[in-house]
Amino acid sequence: MIPLITLKKDVQFNQEFTKAVDVMKGVAAARFTVLQRQLSLFEPFTKAADDVLGLVDFSLVDHPFAQARPGPTGVVVVTTDAGFLGGLNNNVVNGAVNEGGRDGFYTVIGERGVSALKEHRPRNPVDSFPAIDDLKRQSLATAVQDHVVAQMLQGKIGKLIVVYPRPLSFSSQKVVAEPLLPCASWITPRPDRDHVDMLWESHPNDVIEYVITKWLGHRFDEIFALARLSELGARATHLEGSLQELQRMGKKLKHEYHRSRHEIIDRSIREVFSASSHLRKAKPAKLDEAVEEEKE
Repeated sequence: MIPLITLKKDVQFNQEFTKAVDVMKGVAAARFTVLQRQLSLFEPFTKAADDVLGLVDFSLVDHPFAQARPGPTGVVVVTTDAGFLGGLNNNVVNGAVNEGGRDGFYTVIGERGVSALKEHRPRNPVDSFPAIDDLKRQSLATAVQDHVVAQMLQGKIGKLIVVYPRPLSFSSQKVVAEPLLPCASWITPRPDRDHVDMLWESHPNDVIEYVITKWLGHRFDEIFALARLSELGARATHLEGSLQELQRMGKKLKHEYHRSRHEIIDRSIREVFSASSHLRKAKPAKLDEAVEEEKE
């Protein structure tokens, strides 16, 4: 039987921890709402890039951004260093390994993602960047953009994919593998392309490289914002589950505490009653002895 003082401490700890988890859940939910209101996907930029590049016949362009080259797959893996995510990081890393295999070149956002990825023993060194910070998100996107562009231009990778968690709702996230390069994988050819005479002020390769580089930075910024929403939603959902479990455990601990307390009280009452009964029986016998002594 657990001592009553131990049960009381367990009940107090459960109450304090439950309050802390409830506060963390509220903070994550509030932050999710704020970021969701601030998030604005600048779709006209992507549409403009698609319209311009849709006029290009990529089969006639010799550039790594335009056509896939032989070589390993480059994978940008967007994870987080936050806790209470319910396995979201592992799902993202597993999705990235499915895309890149052991021969892929991985660029990981977040130190926890690096640790999880190294368990799969990739053959190539893993490049890492710090976890997403809302105030430094754009500069992080630019740094990752420069890194992967250099990899493509140096011929280290043949194509580029980003794997990240995309929020479907507040409580639901989906791991997405989105192809980025070559751009022919997502560019929609314009139906009037064959009827347009393109006048190139610069070499087509230079134009493609410039437009795609700017688009990559823009797209990474959007992806990092979506990943942050997924992180906050997953944390709030996981903490809600933990909160319900703590509340269930709290009820069980209180029940055990009160039952043990009542058992101790009942036992004490029985002992007092038993002692009182014994004393009542003993007093008449002593009184009779005293009377006999007086008679003598």
